[in-house]
Amino acid sequence: MSTHGESLLDQPTYDALTRAIRSCLRAAARGLADCEKSVDTWDLHAFRVAIRRLWSLMRAYGPWLGRVAGRKVVHRLEDLTLATNVARDAEVGIHWLLAQHDQLARDERAGFNVLLRRLERRRRRACKSIRRSLGQDFSATSRLIRHRIRDTREPELQPFRATILDRLEPAVTKFREQVAEIAGADDEKNIHKSRIRVKRLRYLVEPLCNDCPEARALVRPLKRMQMLLGDLHDMHLVEEEIVDAIEETATAKARRLHRLAVDGPAAALRRERRRDECLGLFVLASRARERRNRIFAVFEREWLTDRRFELGNEARALRAAVGR
Repeated sequence: MSTHGESLLDQPTYDALTRAIRSCLRAAARGLADCEKSVDTWDLHAFRVAIRRLWSLMRAYGPWLGRVAGRKVVHRLEDLTLATNVARDAEVGIHWLLAQHDQLARDERAGFNVLLRRLERRRRRACKSIRRSLGQDFSATSRLIRHRIRDTREPELQPFRATILDRLEPAVTKFREQVAEIAGADDEKNIHKSRIRVKRLRYLVEPLCNDCPEARALVRPLKRMQMLLGDLHDMHLVEEEIVDAIEETATAKARRLHRLAVDGPAAALRRERRRDECLGLFVLASRARERRNRIFAVFEREWLTDRRFELGNEARALRAAVGR
C-alpha cells in the first residue's frame, strides 16, 4: 500500500483515487456540520462542492474504482446534489433580486414583492426538506462508500499518472467540442452542457494540484470559465422564474377583476385596475436579460474570441509533466 508522503502520481490508481474520495467525504461532512451549527443560515455551498467533486471522481474514474463507483453509489450522490438544488437556486434568485430593490420605482415594487415571496417560500420549503433528511442520507451514502473501499480485494495497480494520461485527452476534447457549440447568450442548452464539461475536466485534474504546478495552471482558467458559465446559468433560472411569476400574476389578476366586475364593489374594482404587479416584473425581466447579456459578453471576450477555450498550452504542459 502507498503512503501519504508519496506523490499521488506514483501511487497505484486505486489508492490515489480512494485517498481523494476520503478527502471529499471529510469535506462534505465538515460542510454539513457547519450548516447544522448555524441557527440563522443554511449555507450548503461547501457541502455541495464536496459532493460534486466526489460525483465527478466516480464518473471520471469509474473503471478503476469498480464497486466503489457502482450505480447505487452514483445514484445516491446524484440524489444528494438534486436535494440541495432547489434551495440553492432560490437563494441565488433572492440575492440577485434584493440587489435590484433600491433601483426600482415605487410602482414597480409590487412586482418585486411578488417575486420575493415566491422565492422565499420555495427556499423555506426546500430547507425544511433538507434539514429533515439530508444528514441521514449523506451518512448512509458515506458508510456505503467507505464499506466498499474496505471491501475491495484486488485494487487497480496501474500508476495514477498512467490513468490520468488515459483520461485527460478525451476529457479535453469533449470539453473543447462542447464549448465550441455555444451560439450565444440565449443558448441555454449548450451553456448548461458546457458548464458540466468544464466541471468534469476540472475535477478530473484537481486531485493533482498539490503535486503538480501544471495541474494548477490548467485548473485556474477552468475555475474562471466555470464561474462565468455558472452565472449565465443562474440568470437563465432567474429569467424563467420571472416568466412564471408574470404568467401566474396576470392570471390571478384577471380572475380578481372578473370577480369584482361581476359582483364586487365599484371602488374595489377601480383599485384593482390601478394595481399592476406585472409592471415591476417586466422591469425585473429586462434587468435580468441585461445582466445575462453582460456576463456573456465577458465570457465571449475572454474565451470565444480567440478560442481560449482550447487551453492548448496548459493541456500540453500537463500531459508532458504527468508523462515524465
